[in-house]
Amino acid sequence: MRFALLLVFVAYPLLELALLIRAGQAWGFWPVLGVIIGTGLLGVAILRRQGFKVAEKISAELNAGRAPVAPLADSGLVFAAGAFLMSPGLIGDTLGLVLLIPPVRTLIRHALAARLTGSSSVIVRRSTVRRDNEDTTTIEGDWKRLDDDPGNRP
Repeated sequence: MRFALLLVFVAYPLLELALLIRAGQAWGFWPVLGVIIGTGLLGVAILRRQGFKVAEKISAELNAGRAPVAPLADSGLVFAAGAFLMSPGLIGDTLGLVLLIPPVRTLIRHALAARLTGSSSVIVRRSTVRRDNEDTTTIEGDWKRLDDDPGNRP
């Protein structure tokens, strides 16, 4: 576990930095900067668009009486793609672009489902609230708070 954390927090950023330096030497500073800014803007746009679609997909699945597992997993992978695209670096950009391909997301979703099968359960229950017999009677009148009157105190 510690080795995995070391890879994520030390080796990956160093690898991204080395690749950016190499790309800058091969293509030049401005094209590499343009790619970084362009993919960052693409990631922001994807996250904004995806935020609204997640609620719609989940609502549709719940209304159909199904657990919204596939839309949640798909949305999570698209969010991850947007986050990879927003982070500066060519490796993250590549991962983000690959995660935007629907068949790749389906493969990852199935792999995750196979790994998690049997480790969790989902129960979907529907309930409705009926308010047919609510009392809507309004009583009008004047009132006075008696405990504010010093003469009413014991």
